[in-house]
Amino acid sequence: MAAAARPGVRLSLLVVLFYAGWIKFAAGDTDVYLIDYAQRALIIALGWAALTDGFRRPLPPITDRVWLWALGGAAAIIAVDTWTGEFAQRAAFDTALFPEVSFPPLENEVWQAVDLTFGLVLVAVSEELVFRRLWTDWWNARGGGTAGLYAGSSLVFGLLHLPQGLADTAVAVVWGVLLMYLYRRSRSLALVILVHFVVDLWYFS
Repeated sequence: MAAAARPGVRLSLLVVLFYAGWIKFAAGDTDVYLIDYAQRALIIALGWAALTDGFRRPLPPITDRVWLWALGGAAAIIAVDTWTGEFAQRAAFDTALFPEVSFPPLENEVWQAVDLTFGLVLVAVSEELVFRRLWTDWWNARGGGTAGLYAGSSLVFGLLHLPQGLADTAVAVVWGVLLMYLYRRSRSLALVILVHFVVDLWYFS
């Protein structure tokens, strides 16, 4: 258990930084985005050693079945997410606790391009680094089981999206399960970052 202390402290710090980022929604206009970028850049900087080490393992070969799991899993979640989005019950569930909070729309095309590239890269890298790589390192160091790994990482990852509503939070939990499965199967941080980025690009473009 002592071996897990240091990874646990680092992981806790980075998770707290993620949740502290909710304060950005009190800002207005592009300030919300700038605060988000700064927060994620700090998280990446604090986990830089684990990130660079994670990139030592390349993407799996295109013949690896993990790509089919990535494509099939992502397609299934997007399909169900899109289908349920048409129901009024989902909108009601989304705002059952509090009004939905989100990023303000960007009117400037340059800002839009920056957010869909640089911004989404920061999102994918920071979240996969913390909720897949570092969480797995910590959980394995403390001798935790597979079920706990999936449940804990996916729930904490999903709850990070709570300002976007309860339904979106539930969807994020499911995404967390898929991304953890892909990471455990491939051991490739680059793979889950790529999948996360492409999925976010699909949602936001």
